[in-house]
Amino acid sequence: MKKSEPRKHHYIPQFILRKFTDENNKVFYWNIREKSLIKSHTKWTFMNIDMYRDEQNHQENPVFIENSLSVFESEIAALLNNKLLNDKEITITRAELQSLRIFLSLLSFRSDLRMNQYKNQIFDESTKNILGGVDVDFTDLWKREIEELSKCRSYKDIEENQNISGIIKMDFLNDIKGYYMTFLDARGGEFLIGDVYPTLEVFPLKENVNIHLHCIYPLSSTRLLLLNHVMFKDEINDEVFKAMKSISKINGELISPPKNKYVKIGNYDPNDLFIYKVNKIYEDDIKYINALQLNESRIGIIFKNADRVKSSISYYNSITNTKNDFSLLEEELKKDL
Repeated sequence: MKKSEPRKHHYIPQFILRKFTDENNKVFYWNIREKSLIKSHTKWTFMNIDMYRDEQNHQENPVFIENSLSVFESEIAALLNNKLLNDKEITITRAELQSLRIFLSLLSFRSDLRMNQYKNQIFDESTKNILGGVDVDFTDLWKREIEELSKCRSYKDIEENQNISGIIKMDFLNDIKGYYMTFLDARGGEFLIGDVYPTLEVFPLKENVNIHLHCIYPLSSTRLLLLNHVMFKDEINDEVFKAMKSISKINGELISPPKNKYVKIGNYDPNDLFIYKVNKIYEDDIKYINALQLNESRIGIIFKNADRVKSSISYYNSITNTKNDFSLLEEELKKDL
């Protein structure tokens, strides 16, 4: 193995994690398994050693996938720093929007959770058969899909890529077309971030079947990107959707579709503009969104300011029927950190 090859493969990119660091470039990290709170560097956080390494398809360059992901990350990092963290209004082009939306969907697919799903073949039989049946090397399939998706920057790229399997292509395009973005700015608290990224607010349609109402992507300790199901648009008046919307605690002034400016009406142009208002979000709603993340986290959580997440931890611990126990973390946060 070449010494220069990257081995710490982050499933949540460091350019996002760094937005949660303090003046010493460290984050608070709570290890769920060990129930311990430490100050950590982002290079050790939400990563696996050689996670995307592929010697089977890239013998000469086994870190090809990691490098391809890094290229995509650098492009989105520039978009984040130059536009997505703007104070009151965010304006991006259609080309930037499509690239960003593919990147967001890819974050879910390249995750630690999805890696384990493929590695351990945690699929129902029909899905397994669609993916190729019992003789398929599912870990290899997962890596090959990531490689192809990491090259895509437009919806057309996905549609025309013959190396992306039909079911993955369908999932990506459904996600991209079924949700729109909202940006939230925290007031009266801060966002934390867990290892399950994005975290979903779901509606349980029936056993083992959920509709994703919102997808939660913290971009920094004070900026959150939401993907909202299209049924939250005001013009959608279906009675069933209204019932689903009524159970969501992320609604009203928290979400708003963008304003669009088209180069030419009736045509899609890469230079079309999408203008997003940055909505303010206050303590009660911050606590709810953080609680969703706390509940789904499996490995750990990170945050920037202990004082500004205390109320979220206490709120989560007051809820019944939760998956995790953060009572020890709540005690740690009472200390002078």
